[in-house]
Amino acid sequence: MKILDKILEYRRAPYIIAGVIFVCSLGVLSCFKSAETQLTTLNQAASLSRTMAKSSDDLTNYARFFVTTKNEQWRTEFNNVLKIRNGEVADNQGVTKSFKVRVKEVPFLQSELDQLLKAEQLSNNLAKLEVEAFAWIDKGRPEINFEIMMHHYTEAQMLMFGDDYKKYKKEIVDTTNQFYSMVVNRLQSEYLFYMTAAWALIIVINVSLLLLVLIIKHKEVMKPQRVTVKKPVAKPRAKKTTQ
Repeated sequence: MKILDKILEYRRAPYIIAGVIFVCSLGVLSCFKSAETQLTTLNQAASLSRTMAKSSDDLTNYARFFVTTKNEQWRTEFNNVLKIRNGEVADNQGVTKSFKVRVKEVPFLQSELDQLLKAEQLSNNLAKLEVEAFAWIDKGRPEINFEIMMHHYTEAQMLMFGDDYKKYKKEIVDTTNQFYSMVVNRLQSEYLFYMTAAWALIIVINVSLLLLVLIIKHKEVMKPQRVTVKKPVAKPRAKKTTQ
């Protein structure tokens, strides 16, 4: 209580407390801003993960459609996906930008960046296997001998539907998921830190406001009250009477 009394009686206490409230308010705003940034980065990570997964799935589907139907439309779609990823043509939003450039625009850690770029490289390596399957189709088309033609077609389908292809495809998916998990784990811990700091600062602000109210009330109580002295009222003199 003695310490509290000293604080309440200290002349500069209101100014110090007001300064603490101001600084803490700035800290709270900074924490909320940082938390908002973390959420934005998390959304970008999710978007890039979906983009990587979708482009890989599109390449797989178009390649399998081509080796199955021999329709050149699917090879064209396949090549278009690669061109969009490499930044050679615009995407559906009209943006011409490679996947590498998109990734480097987001403030990821180097380890996270390397993980996502690794997924892209794995997908590019798998694309070489898919192009190899296309070559088998091209070899089989001009063949007159039916058995030789079917042999080439079978080789293409084995490349696209074999166990090796499934293993490489799974590696791409796992690498992409690992990237997203890395970003989530990091941002989640940072977000919790900023939220905890913000709540701590809010508590300090509330305590400071309460203390400021106590100081004001204390000063009102300790303020000396003016004693008003009533002046005596002069009695009117009696008038002399003449006889």
